[in-house]
Amino acid sequence: MRTFRYFAIVLIVAMLLAACAPAAPQPPSSTQAPAATEAPAPTQPPAATEAPAPTQPPAATEAPAPTQPLAATEAPAPTQPPAASETKPVVVASPNDMDTLDPHAVTGMFPYRSVMYWVFDVLVAADRQGKPVPELAKEWKQIDPLTWEFKLAENAKFQNGEPVNADAVLYSFDRMKQKDFANFNQIYRRTNLKEVKKIDDFTVQLITEKPAPDMLFWVSESFIVPPKYYSEKDAEYLAQNPVGSGPFKFIEWVKDDHLTFTANPDYFQGAPKINDLVMRVIPEASSRLNELITGNVDLVTGLKPDQAEQANSDVSQLVTAEGWRKMHVGISQIGAEPLKNKLVRQALNYAVDKQTIIDTMLLGASKPLQSIVNPPLNNPDLKPYEYNPEKAKQLLAEAGYPDGFTVIFQAPIERYGMDKDIAQVIAQYLGDVGVKTEFEAIEWGKYLDYLDAKSFQGLDFMGYSTYIVAGPQLGTLICDALDNPANYCNKEYDALFEQFNTTEDEAKRQEISNQMQALAWDDAPWIFLWRLPMFLGMSNRLQWEPHPALYVDMWDAALK
Repeated sequence: MRTFRYFAIVLIVAMLLAACAPAAPQPPSSTQAPAATEAPAPTQPPAATEAPAPTQPPAATEAPAPTQPLAATEAPAPTQPPAASETKPVVVASPNDMDTLDPHAVTGMFPYRSVMYWVFDVLVAADRQGKPVPELAKEWKQIDPLTWEFKLAENAKFQNGEPVNADAVLYSFDRMKQKDFANFNQIYRRTNLKEVKKIDDFTVQLITEKPAPDMLFWVSESFIVPPKYYSEKDAEYLAQNPVGSGPFKFIEWVKDDHLTFTANPDYFQGAPKINDLVMRVIPEASSRLNELITGNVDLVTGLKPDQAEQANSDVSQLVTAEGWRKMHVGISQIGAEPLKNKLVRQALNYAVDKQTIIDTMLLGASKPLQSIVNPPLNNPDLKPYEYNPEKAKQLLAEAGYPDGFTVIFQAPIERYGMDKDIAQVIAQYLGDVGVKTEFEAIEWGKYLDYLDAKSFQGLDFMGYSTYIVAGPQLGTLICDALDNPANYCNKEYDALFEQFNTTEDEAKRQEISNQMQALAWDDAPWIFLWRLPMFLGMSNRLQWEPHPALYVDMWDAALK
C-alpha cells in the first residue's frame, strides 16, 4: 500500500507541475511605484543602545587646498548617473493586503506585523534566534519577580516629531488593553500585566500579578505609538495613516494594489540601507513568480513547492528555509464524537505517511514534527509518530470504531502553499484506515471566520506557533488560547502551564516544558505534520535572508 500511495502522490505532483507552469512574462504593472532618485548610501546603523556619532566639523584653522585650474582645452569629467537598479524601489510582493495599518489591530507574521515593524518600534526586539535585543529600551532589568524596568533611549523620536518617552509607553500599553485592541495584543493575557508605571521621563516599569518569565518576548510584539497623534485622530484615519518611530515612513496605501514607504533618515538606530520600499499585492502565486523573473519585484513569498525552482532565472533566485511554523491537522473537540477519543486521535497520527508527503510534495525541505515545541527547546525523548496503518486500524478498533467513521475535513486555499492538494492526500491516507472525510477547501478570508469563531466540527489544516521560545508554543494548547481553534482542553496540561509560566529557574522550566510536551504528544490534539518550509524568490540585486518566523524584515535588507 505504501508503494502504491507513493507513486500516486508522484503522479499528482507531476500533474500539478504541468498545470502550474507560469504564463508568459507580463509587462510591469501600471500600479508599480515610480522609480525614486538615488539616495546617498546610508552608514551602517550603530548598536541599538548607541546614538549615531555626529560628524566632526573641520578645524577652524584649516582651509581646503586650492584646486589647480584646468587647462583651457580640458572639461570636467561628467558624473556617471546611478545604475537603474539602484534607483528603483525595492518591491516586495504579497499574496494578501493589509486589513488595517493600526499596529494595535494586527496579528500574523507577513504582511501584517512585518509591515508594522517597518514603521513602528517596540521596547525590546527579538533576533532571529529569539533572543532579546535592545530597541527603544537601551537596557532593562528585573527588579523583583513581579517588576521589569526599562530604560529608554533618549535620542529616539516619532516621525511626526513627538518624543519617544515614558508617556508614549504608558499611552501605548493603555491603548493595547482597550476593548477594540485587546484581542490582538496578548501581553496582558500572557504576562498578567497589571500596571505600567512611569519612574521618570525615560524609565518605565511593567508590573505583573504573577511572575512573567516570558515578558521580553511579549514586549517584542507590543508597538509604541505617538500619544498626541493617536489620541487626536479617529479610528478610521489611524487605520490608514500610521506614524511610528521605526526605520521606514509610510507614504501611501492603495487598497488591494500597493503600499509605499521611504527610509526614515532620522531613525535613531541609523537609516535603513534601502531608501524606497513598495509592497505590491499580487494574490496569485504564478503572477508573483512572473513579476519576479521579469524584474518587476524583488522578493516573492509563498511560492508553491511545485513551482519554486522556476524562481531561478537570469535576474532572480530561489531561496529556501525551514521555518518555525508547525503544520498540523487540528482535531476538533466540540464536533464529531469519535475525535474526542484519544485512541482515535493517535490512530489518525499513525495513518498519515508524513515523510512521503514531504519528499514528494515539499521537495524534501522539512521533516516530521518531533514535538509541539521547536528545537532546541523540544523534549529530546519524543519521536515522530511513525507511518503504521495497521496500528491505526488496531487503535480505531480498540476505540470502538472498527469500521471507521466519517468526518468533515476543511483546509484553506493557498495560505501555506498547496494546502488543498496536501490536505487531499492526507484525506486519502485517512481513508485507507477507514476514516472517510467530507473534504472542503475554503478561501482564506472565510477560513479566518472559522478560526476566530473556533467553530470547526472535524479536522482543520493549519499552521501555528511560529516561535522559538517555549512559552508561546506551549500556550497554543491551553483551554482558552486564541490560537486553539480545535478547542482542545486538558486541565492537567493547563495546570502545568501555570507552573511553567510562574517559574523563574530555567532548568525547572525546561523540566515542566518537557512534561507538557510529552502529555500533548500522547494526547494528540493534532495530527502532527512538519515545520513549514519557506520557498521564496529573490532578485539578484537584493541581499536578505529569510526569517524563520516568516517576518519580512526589510530593515535588515540591502542592495548589492
